Amino acid sequence: MEISEIVFALILGLVGTISLISAWVVRAIMSDVKELEHTMTSCQTNMPKEYMLKTDYHSDAKDIKEELREQSKKIDQIWRSIRTETPSK
Repeated sequence: MEISEIVFALILGLVGTISLISAWVVRAIMSDVKELEHTMTSCQTNMPKEYMLKTDYHSDAKDIKEELREQSKKIDQIWRSIRTETPSK
């Protein structure tokens, strides 16, 4: 075997090794990208179930405040009626 054949075989082996490493890196990157896409999709689909929109929060808070005001008025009316019904000493 001549030296040129040995050098050619070494270069070919080196190129093959670099190709294998490159293929492994690309495969790992593609796997990570697919996992990231899956995570993003699940976050987008689960987000309305897990989190409340700001507009929904404001409308719910407004409804709760209105209900509390109504309840407060009813409690005040009850207390007034209790005070007027009890005889004073």
